[in-house]
Amino acid sequence: MASLVLIVDDEPSNLDSLARTFRKEGWEVLQAASARDGLDLLRRHRVQVLVTDLMMPEMSGEELLRAARAVSPETEVILMTAYGTVETAVSAMKEGAYDFITKPVKRHAIVKSVRQALERGNLVAENRALRAQLANLGQGGLVGGAPTFRAAVDALRQASPTSATVLLTGESGTGKELAARLLHDLSPRASAPFVPVHCAAIPESILESELFGYEKGAFTGATGRKEGRFERAHGGTLFLDEVGEMAPAVQVKLLRVLQDGVVERLGGTQPVQVDVRLVAATNKDLAAEVKAGRFREDLYYRLDVVAVRLPPLRERREDVPLLASAFLKRLAEKHQKPLSGLAPAALAALERYDWPGNVRELEHALERAVVLSRGSAVELGDLPEAVRGASPAAAAAGAAGAISIPLGTPMEEVERLVIRETLRHTRGDKGLAAQILGIAARTIYRKLDRDPEGKLVEPGSDEP
Repeated sequence: MASLVLIVDDEPSNLDSLARTFRKEGWEVLQAASARDGLDLLRRHRVQVLVTDLMMPEMSGEELLRAARAVSPETEVILMTAYGTVETAVSAMKEGAYDFITKPVKRHAIVKSVRQALERGNLVAENRALRAQLANLGQGGLVGGAPTFRAAVDALRQASPTSATVLLTGESGTGKELAARLLHDLSPRASAPFVPVHCAAIPESILESELFGYEKGAFTGATGRKEGRFERAHGGTLFLDEVGEMAPAVQVKLLRVLQDGVVERLGGTQPVQVDVRLVAATNKDLAAEVKAGRFREDLYYRLDVVAVRLPPLRERREDVPLLASAFLKRLAEKHQKPLSGLAPAALAALERYDWPGNVRELEHALERAVVLSRGSAVELGDLPEAVRGASPAAAAAGAAGAISIPLGTPMEEVERLVIRETLRHTRGDKGLAAQILGIAARTIYRKLDRDPEGKLVEPGSDEP
């Protein structure tokens, strides 16, 4: 679709000259001999750029600018002005004009200005569309401002314009399918199909035929040809959730598709070319699965082109209020409950809880609360018992880098608490914990040797 430029000038010779110039650039052109006529055209057409004279009778270009900002705020405005009115033009730019060109207008200057205004308008429109897509996705849980989460979303947005295979890792319930949909929706394949496959939910004997399809007579019950999920996703994105559960035989066929871009239906002899962007997800450590012989190493490297880890909710506890607000709004509408928000005690409980089921568990907990609520806000008693019973100490233990220490705690005990917390995050690796804390490993042994809990003391340690 060609760009649409509107020219407003009370001098017919200027109108015709500019119109010819713009049409040579491949732009569609509308013309108006007065500001009022130009405003009427703005109301009836989607104009990308308005080029208007500043000094006109009845209604000036500056007045037209203010009216255009109200009628068509996405339209970029360029003013044409004589040298004596440059100050007025600069003032108009402060009100939202994109640029001003002095008369007599030079062809290269006006063409350059309009081209740049069109580029800016396109960027603004694209940015607005991306924000809308992200907001829509956010209603399902892909929303947050925590640094670890922002890093994951930034990586997804960087990868989205490409066709690179993406491996999404993270615990169950962290939003891996939403992340895959974001990749698809922000990619050039957005208008093509997004086809999800949950590998763990489909029996091994059926998964192969589901992915690659089959020909008539391929097996008992195959009464006709059936396209597989790869063929259905042609031109779009195929999302393989829980790919770590895939059987070895299916892994071999998947590897061939990634290498050659072709599938072969069960019982078929002719390869079928497919153009599919593959996104895989797993809550397993695939590198460990490779070492254990349960996952093919060559397939792992094919999948692990761009790896994005979605952090668990306990690592981005500051996002709980944002997520809760988004879920509450949607769930209140779904169940037709006039809820204004969360009571302070309820929100505090949500922030304390460790969320082992991550964002999915938060959504389910809030749906229960919305259904059971009787007032204008979700109260503490509306939440599940496990969430209500979360203690502040448990929340502190679950928050990365956060420890709750009561005032008056002896320094020796504070040191032990910090060491124990660091060891919890390093999964007992005392060498790594010592590096993080900037102390010698023997200091950890010595401090914990006097730990009343005694759980983390190295057995048989002869450290002093």
